[in-house]
Amino acid sequence: MQKRKRRKYDDECYFGFGEQPRPLELQIGLYLSYRSSEALLRETRYVRNQIDAEFGLPLPPICIRDNPCIAHSGYKILLHGVEVAGYDKLWLGHVLCLNTGSVTEELVGEKIMEPVFETHGIAVREDRAEEAKSLGYLVVEPTAVIRTHLIEIIKKNITKFLDQSMVNTLINKVRDKNPDVVDDVFFMNNFSTAKLKTILNWLLEEGICIRNMNTILETIAEYLEETKNLIELMEKVREKLAYQFLPKLAGNNKVFHVIRVSQGLAEALAERIYYPQSKNEIPYYALSPVENKAFDNSIRQKARCMKEKGYEPVFLIISSLRTALSNSLRPRIGNWPCISDKELYSVSNDYTIVVEEELEVDEIKVNESGSCCN
Repeated sequence: MQKRKRRKYDDECYFGFGEQPRPLELQIGLYLSYRSSEALLRETRYVRNQIDAEFGLPLPPICIRDNPCIAHSGYKILLHGVEVAGYDKLWLGHVLCLNTGSVTEELVGEKIMEPVFETHGIAVREDRAEEAKSLGYLVVEPTAVIRTHLIEIIKKNITKFLDQSMVNTLINKVRDKNPDVVDDVFFMNNFSTAKLKTILNWLLEEGICIRNMNTILETIAEYLEETKNLIELMEKVREKLAYQFLPKLAGNNKVFHVIRVSQGLAEALAERIYYPQSKNEIPYYALSPVENKAFDNSIRQKARCMKEKGYEPVFLIISSLRTALSNSLRPRIGNWPCISDKELYSVSNDYTIVVEEELEVDEIKVNESGSCCN
């Protein structure tokens, strides 16, 4: 039998001895390699373009490698050489059918678990795709599953892709058109690129696009004489970029439906905010176990109320407390938007603000636990 030659993919990199692991690597089984190499190349290019469009972050090429040691119809996703996800039932010649709530009749096929969002699905042959669609199923091609999985992994780990080299590349793009602001920030004010990287990663972590680097650097230059605090500078950048990300939260009707943190709770949280000594750490609320449990229950309850009304939870708080609240929300209910009064004020002339819920916690009172501020 003639040995099949190994194909060289455009987006592919092969390791030699002593080479560093790639930022993102897709390892595929032999059947996927044999039948889907060109389709996978298109999907990885789509992934990189989408991440660039959404976050303003140009990803390096995604390394695609054959791996004969995994299931022939399987794949693995590696982040900096560490496996973070995978799947072994991506049968070629089959499609994955998902019930989105509009199914009129159950489809007969192999029941499997969809790997990205871990929902139940049914695998059927490609020639039954139209039948599945007619019954109300969402039909997903095998390579589309990999594309979606890659996108979700990248979004969950978005800050791991911004290295110092990429920061320098972003700065140089601004230098070409606006060299004065680059000189002002990094030479006149002695602001390091490492500090800029920290601010950019904080923005990315909350889903803020960093494409407009000129505005980001101009804002930092404007406020550097006023403050050297990275959190405060990041908040100023967010206020300048509010026109960019806030419209996505309002929808087509230009109405913001928000959960507002009450004045009493805000005053109590201000007493309990803790600022770590490290400049690269985000402040948080130092709450007692009783306060923390009550805070958690209230946040989850308000989020449920918003969803029952048909709105995504959007929390509104004063600017000085926004970062700490966002840091508290993430482990509780996920990366839901947390915006400040100053951000909202910057677009208030064009949008309507409706306070659907007010966040209050009876167990957290002013002066109850004393001040925890540094």
